[in-house]
Amino acid sequence: MYEEREEKVKKLAEKLLSREDYIEERIKLVKVFVSKSINPHVKIFLDKEGGIKLKDLEKFHKEFEILLDVEKIFEKNYVLEVSSPGEGKDRR
Repeated sequence: MYEEREEKVKKLAEKLLSREDYIEERIKLVKVFVSKSINPHVKIFLDKEGGIKLKDLEKFHKEFEILLDVEKIFEKNYVLEVSSPGEGKDRR
């Protein structure tokens, strides 16, 4: 069940990133993680050559959160975190 949800989240993220605006920005999905709990923590890691910017992460977060809610992958509350694998570096 948990692996199935993680796979659904990954496919949904890939679908959003296949949009022209994300392709032009060369934003890539690095990793997806969904915790095994009643209220899961969903972590999406994105990156691009030269480093991803905070505004890119914020845009994806807003759009992806809407998709998750529409698709109803999670029955209850969840926490969505979108970050870069190089978290902690200032890339504004």
